[in-house]
Amino acid sequence: MTDSPTEGSTSSFSRRSFCAAGVAAVGLVALGGAGYLAFADGNQVWLRPPGAVDEAHLLARCNRCGRCIQVCPYHLVQPRPLSWDFPTVGTPELNFKEGYCDFCMKCVEVCPTGALNFDAPSATNIGVAKVIRDVCIAWDWGGCTVCADVCPVEGAITLDEHGRPHVDETLCDGCGLCEHDCPAPSLRAYDRSTVDGGIYVVSRQSQAAAEAGAISSDAFAAGRNVLNPKESSHE
Repeated sequence: MTDSPTEGSTSSFSRRSFCAAGVAAVGLVALGGAGYLAFADGNQVWLRPPGAVDEAHLLARCNRCGRCIQVCPYHLVQPRPLSWDFPTVGTPELNFKEGYCDFCMKCVEVCPTGALNFDAPSATNIGVAKVIRDVCIAWDWGGCTVCADVCPVEGAITLDEHGRPHVDETLCDGCGLCEHDCPAPSLRAYDRSTVDGGIYVVSRQSQAAAEAGAISSDAFAAGRNVLNPKESSHE
């Protein structure tokens, strides 16, 4: 088990990102909610902080104030960057480069609009970890047990008879510690043909989450941020 992330971690929340979030908020207000309506028929989904009900709920309520981003002690909550997908710009998204989520719930506590709330299923379960079989060291070369060793939830990640990790999706809470500690990004730094890591946390609403067991990097890339058609909005 690795040490918990500390408040001394270097934040990747730049002034430029904060300004972008502010610009997005002003734009959405000026549009009178048109941004959300434009997204309503979309099919994208992002890994959100604890307390998010679903994409429609968050986008309908989030005013891009940035409080959840500023309060996260581990700098995991980041604003969605400027992109063609304007309705999501400035909304909170999780990034496990700096650490993992211990469900401190500070982001939920400071949310002024109810976009994040304690009653949402994600308050205790952010998402699910997916093993990328053609990138995972244990699946490709063998010998790596890092994700199973560091997982704080007993039984959520186990090794099969070949020493390959498997995720029990009913136990995984999406904390991101496995993603943060996975050594594949450094060991495969030379390989630009695949995603960097051997394991990633995704939204349970995504197509990638619906794939059974370990998946290929192509399937992961194609379904990571795509809404599973079988998922219906709770809005």
